[in-house]
Amino acid sequence: MAKTKENVGSANEEKKAVKAKTTKASSKETKKVEPKKEDKEVKETKKKATAIKKTSEEKVVKESKKVSTSSIENDSVEKKTETPSFKEKSLEIEEGIKAKLEANPAIAAKFEQIVSVTKLMEAGAHIGLTSKRWNPKMKKYVYAKKGRNHIIDIFNTLVGLSNAYHFLKEVGAKNKTALFLGTKTFIVKKQIKDQAKRVNAFYVNQRWLGGTLTNLRTIMNSTKKLNELAILQKNGEIEKYSKKEQIEKIKEFKRLSKFFGGIRTMTSLPDVLIVNDPVEEKNAIAEAKKLGIKVIAICNTNANPEGIDIVIPANNYSIKAVYLIIGLLADAIAVGQGKPTQFIGKKDEEIILPQTYVQK
Repeated sequence: MAKTKENVGSANEEKKAVKAKTTKASSKETKKVEPKKEDKEVKETKKKATAIKKTSEEKVVKESKKVSTSSIENDSVEKKTETPSFKEKSLEIEEGIKAKLEANPAIAAKFEQIVSVTKLMEAGAHIGLTSKRWNPKMKKYVYAKKGRNHIIDIFNTLVGLSNAYHFLKEVGAKNKTALFLGTKTFIVKKQIKDQAKRVNAFYVNQRWLGGTLTNLRTIMNSTKKLNELAILQKNGEIEKYSKKEQIEKIKEFKRLSKFFGGIRTMTSLPDVLIVNDPVEEKNAIAEAKKLGIKVIAICNTNANPEGIDIVIPANNYSIKAVYLIIGLLADAIAVGQGKPTQFIGKKDEEIILPQTYVQK
């Protein structure tokens, strides 16, 4: 009996020890688990709080942007109402031109306005280069300085266009020859080519090769070779050669047509040289001066007008301005030839200037 009681007591003690261990372990686990739950809840609350702050800040930013845009719009509206429009400015300029013509009867006797002031302003023809780049010899063609740029006097632009119109009209009427020269930007090159072809004039829209005018005989040898290669391709005689020779001749034809395609039929010196940029094409102007060829040039504020027979002061860095003026000069030849015009005599709405272009 005593042994059984001892056994029972020991068993009870073991059970109590086991219960104590399990309670301690469970308490430890609960202690470990509880702070984790608390941490998660704290983190979630913090996230919610930050999200609320962000949304509130974004709302404030949006509202401030709305306020700023509305204020900018109001400012722009006020500026629009304060500053005159293109048409209003052009009307003021035209009144000034009338006054200048009345004061200069010698200019007024020959003057003929072939384009409106509004179209020239739309093309940006009156905007010169920065004052750092200007040539003081262009001073008499400058109206004022606005900001960093010089402003070209549109009256002088119209007088230059009028003088060029009368001269080129006689060129077209007397079947004289003109050479258009412009090598800047894709659209200017295309306009030079298109307008020259329209009035049966010559053109150079690639790099000016030295001696094109002063050494015309050697240039004519190259154009002669170009014409021979063109005839070979047209008649199909090029097929008589081997494939290797055909490839070489086609390459030679492309190279020659690139530089001499616009003057391939020119057998004598032109009567007038029409230049897009006299600064860029100074070598061509020097050759023309040596040979006594008349020069008409679009001169920006950085140009040297000396040696140029008819100066057209305008922004030749603007594609729109060059496109318009080259078209007007070609129209002058077309009037002399009795052909229809594309720019002269048209309304401003009918004259479409290039906006953007894609070079392929």
